[in-house]
Amino acid sequence: MVDAAGRRMQHGSRQHACWTVERYREYVGKIVTELGRRFGHNPAVWGWQLDNEPSHYGKEPCYCDACQAKFRGWLEKKYGSIEALNRDWGTSFWSERYSRFDQIRLPNQQELVATPNPHALLDMRRWFSAESADYLRFQTRILRQYCEPRQWVTTNYMHNFAAINPAEMANDFELITWTHYPAHGELNQGPLGFRLGSASDISFYHDFMRSINGFHGIMELQPGQVNWGQVNPQPYPGAVHLWIMRAFAAGSKLACTYRYREPLSGSEMYHYGLVGTDGVTPTNGGEQYSQAAHEVQMLRQHATPGAAMPAAYAARRTAVLYTVENRWDIDNHKQTTRWDTTEHFRKYYRALKSAGCPVDVITEDKDFSIYPFLIAPAYQLVDDKLVQRWKDYVEKGGHLILTCRAGEKDRRGFLHEGPWAAPILDLIGAKIKFYDVLPAPYVGKVQAGKQSYDWASWAEVLEPRDGTAVLAKYTDHYYAGGVAAISRKLGRGTVTYVGVDSQEGGLEAEILRGVFEKAGTPIQKFADDFIVDWRDGLWIATNFNEKTQTAPIPVSAKLLIGTKEVPIAGVTVWKE
Repeated sequence: MVDAAGRRMQHGSRQHACWTVERYREYVGKIVTELGRRFGHNPAVWGWQLDNEPSHYGKEPCYCDACQAKFRGWLEKKYGSIEALNRDWGTSFWSERYSRFDQIRLPNQQELVATPNPHALLDMRRWFSAESADYLRFQTRILRQYCEPRQWVTTNYMHNFAAINPAEMANDFELITWTHYPAHGELNQGPLGFRLGSASDISFYHDFMRSINGFHGIMELQPGQVNWGQVNPQPYPGAVHLWIMRAFAAGSKLACTYRYREPLSGSEMYHYGLVGTDGVTPTNGGEQYSQAAHEVQMLRQHATPGAAMPAAYAARRTAVLYTVENRWDIDNHKQTTRWDTTEHFRKYYRALKSAGCPVDVITEDKDFSIYPFLIAPAYQLVDDKLVQRWKDYVEKGGHLILTCRAGEKDRRGFLHEGPWAAPILDLIGAKIKFYDVLPAPYVGKVQAGKQSYDWASWAEVLEPRDGTAVLAKYTDHYYAGGVAAISRKLGRGTVTYVGVDSQEGGLEAEILRGVFEKAGTPIQKFADDFIVDWRDGLWIATNFNEKTQTAPIPVSAKLLIGTKEVPIAGVTVWKE
C-alpha cells in the first residue's frame, strides 16, 4: 500500500498489502481456494475467520494507483455523469469543478493547500468501507464453493474503528465478530477504568454487532496484560472473567481470545496468553477463561432459550439508531475539537443501561415499531423518508429522542436550503435559532429542574412553538434564559429534542428518566457501569463500577453464580 505521503510500504511488519490490487487478490484467491479444498469438509473446522482486523492500522485509505482507479470507477457508477458529481460535491465552491472522472484523486490533505472537499471525504470513506466489504465478499464466494453449510464465515472487526462499516456484511457473514481490548492504560470512565475498561463502551458495541444480523461474538477478547498501549497495566483481578460474562449477557455466541501462549519473540512480547511463557502454566487470565467456560456450561442447564422477555423489562426496550456515515461526516467537520462523537453516543447509552433498559444499537434498515423508545443521537444526515418514518413511529405511540446536530444535512452532506435543520423542525415543534461552541477552558451552564449541568462542546438555542414543553434552559452567556431541551406530544407518542451536549452526561440521563416517567414506564436506578441484562431466562449483573453494588435479586429467585452484593469486577447470575 501507499500512504498519504506517497511512500510505498515495505516488508518488515504486518498489513502492508493493498487489498484493491488485482494481482494481490489473485494470490489471496489461490490461498483461500486451497484452504477451502483442504478443510471445507473437515469435521474439526467449524468456522472461518477471513484476514485480521481489516484496516491499514491508521494509514487508510491506501493511495496507490489501483485505489485511485477503483475510487474513480466507484464514483462513476454512483453518479453516472461528471455533472452529477460536481453538483453533489458542491465543486463550484473554491473552483473545484471536474470535467472528467479521470481527473479525480482520493482526497489527501498532504496533496492540498487547504482542507479537502468535505463531500469528497464522505464519499472516500464510503468507498473505502465498500471496498473492504468487496474484498471480504470475494473470499466468502470462494469458500462457499468448498465448505459445508455448518461452517460459518466471519472476520474480526476492530472495536470502535470507524473506517469500516460492519453492517455492509450483514448478509454475507453468518456471524459478526469483533476485537476488544478493554484495558490498555486509557483513562476510561470511572476511577478503575484503566483496569476494568468501560462498561458502556464494551456493551454499546455488543449491542451494535448483535443487531446487524442477530448473531455476534468476540473473536479477540483481552486475556490479560497487553503490550501495545502507551501504558499497559494489569487488569483488575477478575476483569477478564467480567468481560467474558458481559459478552455472555449481551447475547454473544462465542468469546475467543488472542492468544494461547505468551509470545517469546516478535512485536507482541509481554502480551499475555492463556498460558505463560513456559507454554504450560495458566495465567490469571487463562484461569478466568477456564472459570467462565465451566460457568457457561452450568448455566446451559438453567437457561431457557427462546423465553419471552419479562414484561417490565420489555417495556423499557430501546433502540439507539446508529450509522457510521453520521460519524464520518461529523468527524470531517466537527466545528470544535472538544466534540467527541462516540462519547456523545455513550452518554445516552450509559443512561439507558443505568435505567435497566435492554438496548439494541440498530441501523436504518431495521423496524422501529418494535421498540417503545428510540434514540437517534447526533443523527446529522437525514432525508425526507427517514424523517417521515420517525413521525409515523411517534404518531403510533413511540417515544423518540433526538439530540443536538440532528437533521443538519442531507445525505450528500449539504446543509439544507432553508431554516437550520429544516426537515426536523415540524417534528420537534421548534426552530433552532443558532448553536454555540466554547473554547477551552470555558464551560457553560444549563439547568433542568433544580439541577445545573456544565456544557462545552455544543449548545443549540431553541425557539419552541406553542404546545412544546421546555425541559432545560441556559443560565449564562448572552443567551441566558434560552431554551436547551424540549418535548412535545404527537399522536399517541412523544418527541424529545436535546439541543446541548453536557460535559458528564447528567443532563442526558435526567431527561431520559423524564421520558420514561411521562410514558408511565418504571425504570431501574443502577449506578453507572453496573449493568443488569437478561438472556434466555437468566439475569446477569456485571459490575464495572469502583464500588460494590447490590443486585436486584428477588427473595424467590435462584442464585446461580456470585452473590447479591456484587464486588468490583464481580458477576452475579440468577433465575426468577
